[in-house]
Amino acid sequence: MIAPDPAVEADHEAPGPPGTTTLSAPISAARARLLSVFMILVAGAIFFAALTPPIISLSIRVFGLDPEGKTLGLSTILLVGSVLAVLGSPFFGTLSDRTRGRFGRRRPWLVAGGSLMLLGGIITGTAPNLATVAVGWAIAQLGFSATISSFFALIPDLIPDRLRGRVSGGIGMVTSLVVLGGITFASQNVTNAIVLMTAPSIVSFIAIIGLVLYIGRRDASPVDLPMNRYGITEFLGSFVINPLKNHDFAWNWISRFLLGISMVGLQTYATYFLIDAVGFDVQGAASHYATVTAISTPISIVCFLASGWLSDKLGRRKVFVIAAAIVCGVGFVVASISPTATGFLIAFLVLTVGQSFYLTVDVAIAAAVIPDHSQAAKAMGVYQVSTTAPGLIVPIIGAAVLTTSAAYVPFFIFLAAAALLAAVTILFVRRVR
Repeated sequence: MIAPDPAVEADHEAPGPPGTTTLSAPISAARARLLSVFMILVAGAIFFAALTPPIISLSIRVFGLDPEGKTLGLSTILLVGSVLAVLGSPFFGTLSDRTRGRFGRRRPWLVAGGSLMLLGGIITGTAPNLATVAVGWAIAQLGFSATISSFFALIPDLIPDRLRGRVSGGIGMVTSLVVLGGITFASQNVTNAIVLMTAPSIVSFIAIIGLVLYIGRRDASPVDLPMNRYGITEFLGSFVINPLKNHDFAWNWISRFLLGISMVGLQTYATYFLIDAVGFDVQGAASHYATVTAISTPISIVCFLASGWLSDKLGRRKVFVIAAAIVCGVGFVVASISPTATGFLIAFLVLTVGQSFYLTVDVAIAAAVIPDHSQAAKAMGVYQVSTTAPGLIVPIIGAAVLTTSAAYVPFFIFLAAAALLAAVTILFVRRVR
């Protein structure tokens, strides 16, 4: 553990709730703000590599290799990747918490994860068939799991609570920008598979190395903390945080999982919806998707910034999440009753508002209800499962249901119901207002 710096000790966060151990190194207000900005930028690079493929690049890649079996092929590839992501996030989070050494707890796994994401991108971009694409995407998902579990653990580790809402909002803002950038990038590289699949992971790897160098000794390992034996029981335990003992964390997880089903459903099949239901070819679908995203991005930026600032200012979290989930439900209803290019635009704009508010505040809630700060990466890894586990469910439903263009109507109604349930379940979180 890093020794307190007397010059900044007064600015250090107060300890967590009784029974927890706060491991974050003392950090001055100026350094906390600078680190916050740096983490927001790096998050953008990581999500550029992690989100661009499932949102659009993989659908283009699969369409190019097997246009007739595109829905089943894409669903299978995403399902395989999601299984590994679900297993990987808590596992790598636990390993990060237990890592001891001169390079700290988070930095080794950030570098390892970024390297795997890069390798997976190269394999996916050069793959001659769908089976190899699945292998490449599986490797990339393992890398993302290692990266993101350690990255999000840096928030409770190093970012003071008073800044977490704004950091979450900033991450949401740059994520919306990289989604726009990713869709625009993909629409311009439809025929260049290698660039399409590798460029985002290269950008992510460079940003991760920069963050690792900047963090430096602030990521010192807590060598004074004891470690129990790690075996299969501990491995399985890394996927679980007792919902009876950690009531708030469990309900927040459930809410995020339900909202995740809605968002993954939209992101996975939006391109094919534009092809099958609206009537675009693959180039036209990618171009229209890019246009819609360009229109929605300024809205999402305003929403991300406003929600984070308002949430911190008012000291309220749940009201934003509840309203946001309801708005998302409305957006899916619009998409279900108007399967047209204009309907997709309107629905996407409504969903942009809801998703922006929800994702900003939900990360702040997750950081606030961590059961034990000495195992922050495990907790954030389990939380991350709520964002990856929908990838196990949505592809199965999509492959089974989306056999005709008319099937998008009940599919979107299902996504709307999941969003509304997310609003209901967050009500059971008691520790956060």
